[in-house]
Amino acid sequence: MSIYKRGDVYWYEFHFNGERIRESPQTSNRRAAEKIEAAHRTRLAKGEAGTVDRPPAPTLTEFAPRFEKAIQTLYARKPATVVFYESKLGMLLQ
Repeated sequence: MSIYKRGDVYWYEFHFNGERIRESPQTSNRRAAEKIEAAHRTRLAKGEAGTVDRPPAPTLTEFAPRFEKAIQTLYARKPATVVFYESKLGMLLQ
């Protein structure tokens, strides 16, 4: 168990299936925090915790159109900035 105190509240941290789990049980009682951590570990082991797989991060090629649109919107009054970002993005995509 890795229970530690931050301020007046306890936190717990452990690894499950290669993923770090770090949460606060929102209590200042060490024994209660240990019990909440044990319950969380049990839920994870039983598959009841509702963990969700994250979607994969987009590649630069997939993200580029969204980035260009954002730059054109954010820096509409600064055309030189838009040109700069578009040229650098073009170099990265080659």
